Amino acid sequence: MNHLPALITVALLLSGTAQAVAAGPSFDCAAATKPAEKAICAHPALAALDADIAGLYKDALTKAGSGAESLKTEQRRWLQGRDSLFVQDGRALDANAQAGVAKDTLPDWLVARRAALSVLASQKTPLPICERAAATFRVLHNFRGGVPDGTLKDRLRVAGLFSEPAPEKPLPAEQVARMSRMAYQLRGETADEDGQVDPIGKDYALVRIGVTGAMSASCTNFVVFRRTPDGTVQALPLPDGTEDNFCDYGLHETDFDMVTLAGDAANHPALVMWSTGSLSIRQAQGAHWSDACDIDVTYAQDYSLTVSACDGDGATCQSLKDHALEWSRIFGGPEPDTKGPGPGYRFPGLEDTAIEVDETVMHNPVLNAFPSLEGWSYSQVEGGPHYLWRGPKETLVVGINALSTSHGDPLHDLLISAWRHKGEKWVPAAAFITSPEDVGAPTVKATVTPAEAEKP
Repeated sequence: MNHLPALITVALLLSGTAQAVAAGPSFDCAAATKPAEKAICAHPALAALDADIAGLYKDALTKAGSGAESLKTEQRRWLQGRDSLFVQDGRALDANAQAGVAKDTLPDWLVARRAALSVLASQKTPLPICERAAATFRVLHNFRGGVPDGTLKDRLRVAGLFSEPAPEKPLPAEQVARMSRMAYQLRGETADEDGQVDPIGKDYALVRIGVTGAMSASCTNFVVFRRTPDGTVQALPLPDGTEDNFCDYGLHETDFDMVTLAGDAANHPALVMWSTGSLSIRQAQGAHWSDACDIDVTYAQDYSLTVSACDGDGATCQSLKDHALEWSRIFGGPEPDTKGPGPGYRFPGLEDTAIEVDETVMHNPVLNAFPSLEGWSYSQVEGGPHYLWRGPKETLVVGINALSTSHGDPLHDLLISAWRHKGEKWVPAAAFITSPEDVGAPTVKATVTPAEAEKP
């Protein structure tokens, strides 16, 4: 049974402004030739979304003023991106793959574009890119009404605010070597080999180089260069936060790329840097950057059960499973004031105990005790207290611990373990791994920092 129409109908109702699902698309299905158009015509719910997009686009155009041509360019690029979902290596996907795209990917693209255009249609005057991006994040959701998948950069790309720069011919080897040497020098690194040099439009190039840092064996940093027809290159200023300590303070977890902003000319690309919960945009203006747009996107979090294993009777296992999420929400929530007179962490059903069950080493016995936890066996279990739990049929000791990688980097997942006394040893009785997930509507904060017109 195809559940797609029902799922999209839910998303449309959640949007608050959807047309009836019976509405047709904005184009003539009899004349449709593109796989994306045929997929839209095949599902009334997608057709209604397409019609909604067309109506919002028309409203946005009437308010765009001098930015009308830019909006037309943006819409054209988004349509090209939508159509490219059904193409790989220049060839159309086979029927099964197209059906998968129509079910799993296309609905999110349509819902995201509807959200982006709803922001424009609700404004009296065009918004600057920073305000528009922030406003779009506030209304973005997936076709089920939940938090969208992908990075913050990907979410804006799917919504049409970013597009990928058109491919360019490879640059001459001499220019690649020269920019690589300059990039390594600017970043204080030894040039062991050429960096990855990607031409961005006709006027810029993004050079990626490997750098070494304290918290990671290596990571990738970058320098953006302006190119001129006579072969001259000039490095743009190094953005704040990407100096020579890029790897030393966790900033290697920040990704970066060059994109074309919605409707802008290809000769003014933008640098986008993003990590979990934050995104930064700087547009290239000659040999300098524009004002920096920094956006923080924060969601409330809940926990879900990722994997579970239990060696016990049904009532005990079910009760532990029911409690695992409740305990995770408390442990992963705001840290209590353990220094004051307050009680600190308090977990329903658990009693304090001084029993030491297991040393917190990388190869933790719990993670190796159950086949279903095999993929987690190389995680480290952070230290933490154990508690006494009086279950329906037996009394166990329960541990609540954070997990990290074998290198000590936090994973944000939690291990809820249960132990029973057997002979002179404590042996694993159950294990539940819970993982945080974003829920609800986000809190979005946008900050514009004026550019400093300085040379590197």
